Amino acid sequence: MGNSYGYEQAEYGSARQTTKKDLWLQNQTFRIHRNVYTLRNRLGKGTFGSVWASTTRQGQNAAVKVFNFNKFEGKVDPSALLTSFQDEVKTIFAIRNARNYVVNVYDFDFDAQRRVALLAMELGNDSLQDRAEMLHETTSRSRTYGNDYISAIDRKNIWIQLVTIVRVLDQHGIVHCDLKPANFVFFGPRLKVIDLGIAQKALRGYTDHLTASGGTRGYSAPECFDSGARISRKADIWSLGTILYYLTYGVGCNDESPQPPERVPQTRSTLVQHLFNHCLQRDPNRRPTHRWLAHHPLTASAATV
Repeated sequence: MGNSYGYEQAEYGSARQTTKKDLWLQNQTFRIHRNVYTLRNRLGKGTFGSVWASTTRQGQNAAVKVFNFNKFEGKVDPSALLTSFQDEVKTIFAIRNARNYVVNVYDFDFDAQRRVALLAMELGNDSLQDRAEMLHETTSRSRTYGNDYISAIDRKNIWIQLVTIVRVLDQHGIVHCDLKPANFVFFGPRLKVIDLGIAQKALRGYTDHLTASGGTRGYSAPECFDSGARISRKADIWSLGTILYYLTYGVGCNDESPQPPERVPQTRSTLVQHLFNHCLQRDPNRRPTHRWLAHHPLTASAATV
């Protein structure tokens, strides 16, 4: 599954300036099944919708994803969009027992008059991208951590959670295809994946940057951008490698190589280099399994480098 409306710049936990296209949504009230939500501040936007910090009439905070059907009028069959939305909602609710690893969705609804689909879910704190940037500021002020983007211990703690989340998705038969720092959010100390790709399949061929499965350059596996390729569970193994690359070098792996960016020294961590060499294989069959990652020394031992 690819990302349908991931968060721009991962500003999930803080308000952003609302653009004119989103302006009509601000302070709008929507009924989502039994509860009424008022959209306050936009947290992020993507190709197909936006995410809003919201409050219920009882004063409870939540995040609401707004999937705007009006944007595609005359371009995409609306019934196909609605069917895809419903299919993805079924997937989300099918893994509700994994709420320690996947964002907890409260409910969903469709406003026929305003032509929007809505998902109400728990409101998190900062995204993984925001957290990494904050940790980098701390790391850059100290020379005890070497040259990597964040400290080895912080990287290890995040890596363990990432591997666990992707194993849980795999156990539920889910291949995400668009795992990236913007799609993970901290809820207290716990990291969760927040986007499972609503309406991605219905929009194939509509946008230039989405392909047969969709994805994000620098994070999604090469086969996700090949319309004739078969997408397997190994696609998310590649993405784990690229997120580890980001935590190590501060950028996505745009050249599809485990080598560091130009003018950036290679990490001194042999464990991280070992993971790069195994996860970032263009041939999916040469990438390791989820079980292999779970038992790798960076994941399972006390070693950090």
